[in-house]
Amino acid sequence: MKNLLEYWDNMAQALAGKNIILFLDYDGTLAPIADSPWKAVLSEENKELLEWLVLIPRYQVVIISGRTLVDIKQTVGINGVVYIGNHGWEIEGSSMHFESLISLEVSSVMEKIKYELITELSNVQGAFVEDKGITFTVHYRMVARDKEIIVRRIFEQICRPYQRQNMVKIHEGKKAFELRPPVEWDKGKAALWVLKKQEILRGRGNVLPVYVGDDKTDEDAFEALKDKGITIFVGTSQFSSAQYCLAGPQEVTELLKHMIYGAYEKL
Repeated sequence: MKNLLEYWDNMAQALAGKNIILFLDYDGTLAPIADSPWKAVLSEENKELLEWLVLIPRYQVVIISGRTLVDIKQTVGINGVVYIGNHGWEIEGSSMHFESLISLEVSSVMEKIKYELITELSNVQGAFVEDKGITFTVHYRMVARDKEIIVRRIFEQICRPYQRQNMVKIHEGKKAFELRPPVEWDKGKAALWVLKKQEILRGRGNVLPVYVGDDKTDEDAFEALKDKGITIFVGTSQFSSAQYCLAGPQEVTELLKHMIYGAYEKL
């Protein structure tokens, strides 16, 4: 996979004259992966760069995350950004608002599973359940390696029967299991929803989506946007469907600088 910074001239040419939707994942992309979500802090440099980007009229910055909408808005805290939480289930910003409708039956099942997991994992040091309202996540990054199999076994025993009945969807991330409602919705579909809104506003053919992410959940967006924009994987995996890669959050910072400088050079 080609490192984007080494092919910046190609990128600059693609961006020229377009209105850009810049989709940015948070954990592992804008901020380094941490043992727990509350330790993943946005650097002052990246926050300042994002604040510059939202001032450029042809850019729409979108932060897309598995965190709740409330969490990601508070964590980033920049006006003018479109925030997408819960892997696409919540969208808000720039006159956009979207919130999925989940049936009472599905909500009840999700609550039941959540409390079963909290109870069973309470004796596994380092494991915890992050309640996101519509979805929730089992984290085990802080679990001792020889105990990870216990977390997986508990999760499988509790959740797989519901998955077989199509009452929940399961997604595996980095040292985490995501449980979501059984609806075909993900980061890719959320990105397409935002793209359509921007095309209505700015004109079809005038909008270029650029998506930057590091997790398995971002692959849905890479697939959805592969013929529509530019997709960038953050990390060293050789199995991503993204067009380009960046080595880590430090190179994402360099990308943001390139995009700002490139925009102002045209003024």
